[in-house]
Amino acid sequence: MAKRYTYYNTVTQTVIATGRPWPTADGVSTPPELDADVSLLEEVRAEQPTYDQWTEKLEKDAIVYDAQAGTATQGWSVTALTQAEIDARTPEHYETDGGIKMATDLQSQAAFSNMMTLLNEAGMADGDMVAIKDCFGVSHLLTVTQFRADAVAYGLHCYNLFHS
Repeated sequence: MAKRYTYYNTVTQTVIATGRPWPTADGVSTPPELDADVSLLEEVRAEQPTYDQWTEKLEKDAIVYDAQAGTATQGWSVTALTQAEIDARTPEHYETDGGIKMATDLQSQAAFSNMMTLLNEAGMADGDMVAIKDCFGVSHLLTVTQFRADAVAYGLHCYNLFHS
């Protein structure tokens, strides 16, 4: 992608224009008609930090204009979501006694049904460990006994949703 530039007045510290290509054909020389108070700043986007999309959000910071470095940098901040925002982002789910939020969409219901069938067909022992993913995609380890109990309660919950 071609570089873009911000025209920046260093005396008034104001932006004149953004998203512009370099104003001369050679891409390096300063145009002779450019006012001495105006700098061409390369627009830079800082790398976005990693964050937990379920509990945090990414926000753009104010652009930092640095005439000496010749850059106009767009940065980022990570801020915590409010409980209302977390609730709005949390998929429909059933919460087990152990606090695992199991998604109730049709694909998730089919996956849990298939897993129950697999455990039965494989003849897994009650104390064997299995992993399930919650509605956020986080894995949780359970014994086969605990999984069966949670899966039955989950199935009944989904059944009641379907018939309500």
